[in-house]
Amino acid sequence: MTIRLPALQKITDLKNRLTQQANWQYAESQRDLETEEHRLQDLEDSYQMGLDELHNLAGGSVSAQELHAWTEFLKLQRLQIERQQQAVVKQQAVCQAKRTVLNEHYLDEQKWVRLQERRKEEHARLLEKLSQEALDELAVTRHQGRR
Repeated sequence: MTIRLPALQKITDLKNRLTQQANWQYAESQRDLETEEHRLQDLEDSYQMGLDELHNLAGGSVSAQELHAWTEFLKLQRLQIERQQQAVVKQQAVCQAKRTVLNEHYLDEQKWVRLQERRKEEHARLLEKLSQEALDELAVTRHQGRR
């Protein structure tokens, strides 16, 4: 069974749109990953500033209550960092899945594009063959008319 050229064009257009949609979804997941990574970096920077502040305070006279408050704060910061690291890993998995879908759509689209190109070539060869046969018939008819 052969698929007609107009139907092939519609299929390749549809496959192209699916590939574009997958590309947009992948790009969106990449942006989300960057956002999660920036949040993680901000938390790590905040944690480091807290550690530096605690070390500066520890060098001077500081109450046990203040030290306890700082250590609790840093524990909470560490917990937030761990949660954010998990969010980054989860988003990386989402990105990988979107990339896989994009690759699948692209390969499927390319398969249909190649099929369409082959059909166009076949069609062009058929037209050329038909025109050559018409020219041959015309030449034979003219040659017979001259006799």
